[in-house]
Amino acid sequence: MAFTNTRGRYASFGVAASLSSEVIDDIWYVIDNFLKGVFPLQHCIRFEILNNHGTVSLRFSQEQMQTSIGFDFSQHFDPFYPMEVYVVDRQGRETVLLPDEYEMF
Repeated sequence: MAFTNTRGRYASFGVAASLSSEVIDDIWYVIDNFLKGVFPLQHCIRFEILNNHGTVSLRFSQEQMQTSIGFDFSQHFDPFYPMEVYVVDRQGRETVLLPDEYEMF
């Protein structure tokens, strides 16, 4: 099962340049506190970054899972944020990537 043996956490250049560090931290927070041990996580999971009345909402989903879950945060939503990011676990090296970067990863 993925995301159980964390050896390092990273954000791609594209993610670091387009998301605030607080939103990146929120993604790791959701994984650690709401997803690990609750759902069998695949090696690639997806988060949509949504505008919830001016603040950030993260919607988790993964392939072959009919459920999606939203998490609301108090960080200000920036309309230039990407619409979605992927989080990939490669043998404990966990990386947040933009969809275009994921295709080359």
